[in-house]
Amino acid sequence: MTNTIEEVANQTFDYVIVGGGTAGLTLAARLTEDPTIKVVVIEAGPEHLNDPAILTPAPPGLTMNNPKYAWPFKTIPQSGLGDREMPMQRGRMLGGSSALNFLLWNKPPADDIYDWEKLGNPGWNWERFQKYAKRIEGFHPSSPKDQELCKQTTNIASHGLDGPVKTMFPRWVSHGEVPIQDSIHAAGIPFATDPFGGDPVGTYMGTGSVDHRNVARSYAAPAFYVPNKGRTNLTVLCGAIAHRIIFHSSVGGGEIEASGVEFEHDGLKHEVCARKEVLLCAGALKTPQILELSGIGNRNVLESLGIATKVDLPGVGTNMQEHLFCIVIFELDSNAKFETLDQLHDKAFAAKELQEYAHHKGMHTTVPTGLTFVPPHFVTRTPSEAAELIDAQRAKVEEKIRAGNLPPGLKEQWILQLERFERTKSGDCEIITFPGFFGVGEPGKKYLTFAGNLNSMLSRGSVHITSSDPNVEPEIDPRYFEEHFDLKLFAEIIKFIRRIPEHEPLKSLISKEVVPGPAVSNDEQIQDFVKKHCNTSWHTVSTAAMLPRDRNGVVDCNLRVYGTKNVRIADLSIVPLHVAAHTQSRVSR
Repeated sequence: MTNTIEEVANQTFDYVIVGGGTAGLTLAARLTEDPTIKVVVIEAGPEHLNDPAILTPAPPGLTMNNPKYAWPFKTIPQSGLGDREMPMQRGRMLGGSSALNFLLWNKPPADDIYDWEKLGNPGWNWERFQKYAKRIEGFHPSSPKDQELCKQTTNIASHGLDGPVKTMFPRWVSHGEVPIQDSIHAAGIPFATDPFGGDPVGTYMGTGSVDHRNVARSYAAPAFYVPNKGRTNLTVLCGAIAHRIIFHSSVGGGEIEASGVEFEHDGLKHEVCARKEVLLCAGALKTPQILELSGIGNRNVLESLGIATKVDLPGVGTNMQEHLFCIVIFELDSNAKFETLDQLHDKAFAAKELQEYAHHKGMHTTVPTGLTFVPPHFVTRTPSEAAELIDAQRAKVEEKIRAGNLPPGLKEQWILQLERFERTKSGDCEIITFPGFFGVGEPGKKYLTFAGNLNSMLSRGSVHITSSDPNVEPEIDPRYFEEHFDLKLFAEIIKFIRRIPEHEPLKSLISKEVVPGPAVSNDEQIQDFVKKHCNTSWHTVSTAAMLPRDRNGVVDCNLRVYGTKNVRIADLSIVPLHVAAHTQSRVSR
């Protein structure tokens, strides 16, 4: 369905978009609404349109470790994780990671978005975020009966109804979801009142990016490319790996001007020309690599590899922020009669469920949407414990500020993060529930999985090239738990999850905790468990941050790369400070 190399190589377009994921395809669809504007998108991966492995919602994550669908990125050994290397897969296909993810569609606290404006980005606020988020969302509510039965509480005014990315509550909902919500509530967590309107604090059932018409994954390729592929001013080339941005001149004062992009297709190098702008949408792991290969970045990194510095921007590849999750799993008692996804490991049962899915029914229509977002004082035993934890970290931050050894811009971010931890409407601590064993449990048994997520980590990492060869992947170093506060708060989340089954109705439905299990009991053991078993949430941001240049910013508030006339970045790498939400809805805005 996409275009050929002959239609792209040595051709000139108004805009050259690097990356055919959510950001790139959204941007292409918007720009080509004007028929006088010619746009080309170059995407490294294949099309994979109409692939059942992508389209079937459940069970999630099956394509994550398959190089047919994903870039097999991994971090360097992490000292904070006992020298573990963390897999960091990203979508390598038309649609990018939106074709690979767990389909969760939610929105952050309004104050988290306001923080972007406070960091020096006028206009980047909740009102504008909500305006554009609603523009691309096509929410389809459940029936009133199902909403009441499954506690699918939502304010319809907080959703977009006609956008191209279709969202809905899961068609199949395990009967364990409501008991989970009720037990979380009994443990002291309120029910969320308007989770899609800027106030997600509490427990609620979220939505997934699933099209109600065929109960298939709704992602960037069918949402933004397929409806617009007939536009004569839109060209999309798959299998095209971007190497670097080409500039009219590699030296000189003032701003430099891009003339196009060098890329590889079927093992051969080609160029495509940009009449107006080059737009990087390659994601938080690839965008900094392309910038550095193009001579934009920290002079010390570039010149050590023999790359001439065109723009000295030390912020490229720094300030990396991430979400992490760690699971707690409980085995259900025999009196828990409801179904879980564990039953899909039985071949006969799985075959029956596939037949059900052909009729848009059954387990394969579900997504993991049991969500809880709260500030730290909800997960500690008492609010005073949270206050002591935050106060101790504030003292350490103030000491580092006085010492004057923080990278530019980090002080302002940390001050805002410390404020977040004390807000009543923040979602720094997250819990996701999953009706089954996250992995494979014992045959014939049923489980509930709780994933504890840490959404506002103080630790900062980096992504940098180690070679001038574009086919050598960059070095990814998140520096997990470099700030010990992150680990201590994460442990509090895990401890809270373990207390949830002390409350009914789960108390009567759960047989025992199997992960981490009773052998892990004190704080040191829990922290060690987190270090050994936590995983990335695949939500990397901020490696080309939208910040003032003197605060290690890479782009201004119009997304233009400092020192360039016509290069912009429009992906998660520009996010200046992470927020308490899954990332899909932010990319597509």
